[in-house]
Amino acid sequence: MQKSVEYQIFIGFNDSQVYEEVVEEKELVEMVAGFFEREKIDFSMFGAKGGYCYDCDEFVLENILCINIIGKSKLDIKKLIRSLSMFMNQESILVVKNNLAQKFS
Repeated sequence: MQKSVEYQIFIGFNDSQVYEEVVEEKELVEMVAGFFEREKIDFSMFGAKGGYCYDCDEFVLENILCINIIGKSKLDIKKLIRSLSMFMNQESILVVKNNLAQKFS
């Protein structure tokens, strides 16, 4: 079995200052997919709904982009997170790191 790392990234669509979507889902998905294609990073994405409490204590429900990346270095993930955060004007992005044992059949 091959050992690897999985990163799960959860980014909301709501702008951190106006608390609503300012970038449409299609535009964000195209931007993220283009980044992965340029960097040759294997990925999968899907949409979800989530809740988040802003620093001002306002709780909102919002659309979430969920991204799975397997096998890239921490530096690549940090670069992606910085780019996504700036593009989406996010207060925070959740990143979950899981150690994996890959087995293909």
